[in-house]
Amino acid sequence: MSTTKGFDPWFLGKKLPLPKVSKRNCAPMHNKGGYEVKYIHYSAFVHRTRGFPLMTAVNIKGQAYNAKKRVEGEPWAFSDQLPESFQVENGFYRNDQNTFDRGHMVRRVDPCWGDDATSLAAELDTFKWVNCTPQHKKLNQKGGIWYQLEQHIIEKGVKGKTAADISVFAGPVLADNDKVFKVKYNNAYLQIPVVFWKVIVWKKADGKLYAVGFMMSQWQFIKKKLIDPPERALQKAAKPKLADNYFENLEFSDHKTYQVPVSAIEQQTGISFKWSNVSFPYKTKQYKAVEGVKLPKVYPFASREIKPLSRQQVTEAVKNGLGGMLKRYELKGIKL
Repeated sequence: MSTTKGFDPWFLGKKLPLPKVSKRNCAPMHNKGGYEVKYIHYSAFVHRTRGFPLMTAVNIKGQAYNAKKRVEGEPWAFSDQLPESFQVENGFYRNDQNTFDRGHMVRRVDPCWGDDATSLAAELDTFKWVNCTPQHKKLNQKGGIWYQLEQHIIEKGVKGKTAADISVFAGPVLADNDKVFKVKYNNAYLQIPVVFWKVIVWKKADGKLYAVGFMMSQWQFIKKKLIDPPERALQKAAKPKLADNYFENLEFSDHKTYQVPVSAIEQQTGISFKWSNVSFPYKTKQYKAVEGVKLPKVYPFASREIKPLSRQQVTEAVKNGLGGMLKRYELKGIKL
């Protein structure tokens, strides 16, 4: 079993440092142990006042997925690496009026590579509150466009290669002006993130690293469950106010997935992705909806098996928690 813990900056063959997050915003670990919470193949940084991940970072080995049939009812758990007071836990979801799923930032299947023991341990590691953010049930549907982005780049990122390795950074936009859920949690109102982001990095056949960014919103699904907070309930974030309203309409009136410049994600999150050795192929300052053409049959991702799956196989995959590994759409309009 692998004992590798945390995001590996050398995973893609060239050094890819973790993006820079503000330490002022990060929940401190026990005994002044820093801010990076480390698990098998992934790391997380938690916001000290919001209780949700600021950013997660995971290494995904394209040809070595080893996700097994899931054990029913995997329990979510506190991370023992930082105080429980910094982690929003099940007490919120039990009283959310059946609104939210416990949304993985690092998907369950992402770190599931290596031998069987490592894969199983990595899967269980994703069920930590440091990796969880409230996501509306419709947004959190597995097999949708948002959940196909990783596999699309695994399959299409390198010409002539069946499956590329990728590193993925993800999280919610924890905006100062996020509204709060109308039911209190621990006697206080909890601000709910509306927008989510991903930055995916991979190495092309030319040996260079490339990065693309995406965002999507759950505003349409949750707006009736949110209220403006009383002034005293607003939690003041430490990050500076944004300079402009470039993404003011990213409370999109829809829940589509958009390709965006990575600089826009920097602007919205305060996280720095200024890598000197990475190219950013999406040059425009505008954002563009990712199109998904629904396939008549469902296929497995990153597999040499090109035959479509039977209805029974699809049902079993969804039941076993492997829905994120099913190809239901052909994605269009992504600049790689």
